Amino acid sequence: MRSQDTQEVLAASSLRAWLISALIMPAVLALATWAPGAERFFDLSFVKALACLAPSMALGVGFALLHRGRQRIETWGWLYLLTGTAALQFSLAALMALAAMPGAMVFAAVLLFVAGYYGRLHRVAPSQPFVALGSVVALGLAALMARTDEHVALFAVMGPLAIILEMYTGAFALKHDQARAEAEQLRAAVQAQILEQQERDVGRLSQAMVQILGYNHDINNTLMSVSAAADMLSIMGVQRNTLPRAEFEELVRELNDGLARIREMVIEIRQKGRRSVNSEPENVHVVPVLESVRTSLGWRFPDVNIQVKVEEQASHALVRGGVTTLRRVVENLVLNACEGDGRQGAATVNILARTEPFSGRLELLIADDGPGFPPDKLRAPIEGLSTTKPNGTGLGLYTSECLIRASGGTLERNNRTPTGAQLRILLPRELR
Repeated sequence: MRSQDTQEVLAASSLRAWLISALIMPAVLALATWAPGAERFFDLSFVKALACLAPSMALGVGFALLHRGRQRIETWGWLYLLTGTAALQFSLAALMALAAMPGAMVFAAVLLFVAGYYGRLHRVAPSQPFVALGSVVALGLAALMARTDEHVALFAVMGPLAIILEMYTGAFALKHDQARAEAEQLRAAVQAQILEQQERDVGRLSQAMVQILGYNHDINNTLMSVSAAADMLSIMGVQRNTLPRAEFEELVRELNDGLARIREMVIEIRQKGRRSVNSEPENVHVVPVLESVRTSLGWRFPDVNIQVKVEEQASHALVRGGVTTLRRVVENLVLNACEGDGRQGAATVNILARTEPFSGRLELLIADDGPGFPPDKLRAPIEGLSTTKPNGTGLGLYTSECLIRASGGTLERNNRTPTGAQLRILLPRELR
């Protein structure tokens, strides 16, 4: 069942969908039984037809009630769902066995449609044939109820055809999922490379700008010295009378004017350089970002208790890219905690923002009670395209670390005792 899309299965098996089916299907059977001309076409007893349909409807509504509001399906839930799917196919096959031959052809067509739909929904394939085996059992039991030899022949044709259609649509859905996952991995890998390149470019730019500011400082000091020397030269030149006074003063004035223009340009370059460097990190208010992440992921994972606590003097951080970057980092890391390793996620996630006592930086702690990191992952550096989740891209943690480093921060990983993981983020902040 690992290849199935749990959210898609839960949506298709929702309480609303099953209640609508429970209202429509008896109405259709009533029309097939009592509508003018239907008696000869279907020759079907409404009581028997409803008896065939009732178990599958009851199982479907029961599954929807048990999984209402859930985001995951446990092992027992998959077994329950497999039983319900087989029961629904048995209902349709039983109606095909009990109806007159023209009506049996109609129910056979509906059975093919249902088999194809559930094959795609449950990703039926030779490596995961559980739903197909349930269909074989359901069709075999229903075939025992065939009323004529013609019905037996119909089962001999439609039964294998339904199984083949189920396997075909499941295999097609798996290939589509694989192609989509590869495209997503490629897109995420390209995005990660772009982020890494931007991080290197920003680092080089920041270093170059700091050097330029240093050079400007030295040049400005030198210009001040030259200006003072020019003033001294003016005094000494007048005293020695080596040049006519008017001509000498004109040269000195031109020298001072040129030096003043150079000084103005240096000041302008310094101001532009400071604006370029200081415009990169933005002073972000942390509280609304954390609350926004808690709200958005709380809707997505209602079974996970996400708590946010912000201590005094820890409400702001300097982040390149501003609110968007910080929200992306925190959302990626909390999402990883909620999903866990793909089989087991966290039930509680605590987010704590406080001031790191030694450096004064902002410290973000994200702790959960999930399965934690595998020991070999903790010992290795964070790498892209490395994941423990079946459908994960392995770029959430990697991208977050790149963004944190670009802001001058660090990311640390640890496992908690007895279970769970903790992420520690350190970000620079503006001292007040």
